[in-house]
Amino acid sequence: MRALCVLLSIVSVFGGDQVTYHGHQVIRAMVDTREQGEFLMELSSQYDFWSEVGIGRSVGIHCPPAKLDDLKDLLRLYDIQFSVDVEDVQKLVDMYPMAQGGIVSKAGHSMDWTDYHPVEDMHSYMDYLESTYDFVSTESIGKSYEGSDMRILKVCRGGCGDKPGMWVDGGIHAREWISPAVATYIMMELVENDNEHPDMTEDLDWYFLPVFNPDGYLYSQGTERYWRKTRTENEPWVGTGICVGTDANRNWGYHWNDGGASNDPCDEAFMGSGEFSEVEGRNVRDFLLAHKDSIKFYNSLHSFGQMVLLPWGFSETRPDTYDHIYSLAMLGAEALQSVHGISFDVGCIPCLLYPASGGTIDWALGVAGIPYTMAMELRDTRDWALPPELIIPSGEETWAFHQAVARQIVKEFG
Repeated sequence: MRALCVLLSIVSVFGGDQVTYHGHQVIRAMVDTREQGEFLMELSSQYDFWSEVGIGRSVGIHCPPAKLDDLKDLLRLYDIQFSVDVEDVQKLVDMYPMAQGGIVSKAGHSMDWTDYHPVEDMHSYMDYLESTYDFVSTESIGKSYEGSDMRILKVCRGGCGDKPGMWVDGGIHAREWISPAVATYIMMELVENDNEHPDMTEDLDWYFLPVFNPDGYLYSQGTERYWRKTRTENEPWVGTGICVGTDANRNWGYHWNDGGASNDPCDEAFMGSGEFSEVEGRNVRDFLLAHKDSIKFYNSLHSFGQMVLLPWGFSETRPDTYDHIYSLAMLGAEALQSVHGISFDVGCIPCLLYPASGGTIDWALGVAGIPYTMAMELRDTRDWALPPELIIPSGEETWAFHQAVARQIVKEFG
């Protein structure tokens, strides 16, 4: 990944234009054996992997034209079956652009769920909900590295803190646009359709952070569509725009640097210069610690892969409460499947994929003590370019997941 990362950084800094992907391909490789999986894990530092490696699963590898022949030769060397999944990545980018921000509809805000939207539209919608519903408020939990407000929506009848709390965040990885879209869809369903499920707000407090990584999300919108990390400058390249950013989901201070992360700043999975080096993570950490006694459920929305991932990420050893967490996740996954027939696999991160340390869900359980923590990899199973017409179906099924688990949380803690 280092060569691709450095090349694209140089183009964006010195070329002055939006990064383009003409001639780039996505190679779909099938992982049949542990040896193949281990080889691909090593290879992931040299190429942009669009999905996590897991035995019995296929993985998408984004590759620039100059490295295509080398990649195919390496795959053949390990007898890995592959095919060309995307012939030209730029065509994929052009198919689904982000909506122009700031256009206020008759509803009084800038959001809809037929397009992908910039952060300012999400904030406009949060302002609308706050001004329209007396049980909704917003709060800035701090600023990002580049100075963007990290705003959360709080849905609490009679004030926050007296009822079991549900936390949902999205957009920790910038290129996963479906994640903030679905997070805001759940906000809409919870608040605007409150009369259809009043128990959801009468018996629970809800906290939403639609975009965990606003700097990276903005960069993916305007400069480099497949940007993943934060935008923190890393030594020794400060001021050059080279090898920028940290994987905000490898940077948390519980078993940080304990496998499944990179110490190379140019790598997509760079864990940061130290635990909680990223201000975005520190902002979320501080809020969660301040509310850890009331928050009972933590969910981080990602894409893609159609999975519900459970702790631990750093080890195949399972937490003592794993069976309870698994049962709750299965309850949600069954409710999700009942909506559109989409099936999600459920299991610990190394059980379904490979170990990954420094993640949010491990810290939320291991340090904050939130009893139920998980991460969802939303639709679909091939790439991040989910057609906008699938935002609403994805939102509907993900809301069903949360509604099912929320009622169980009330039974246990209400």
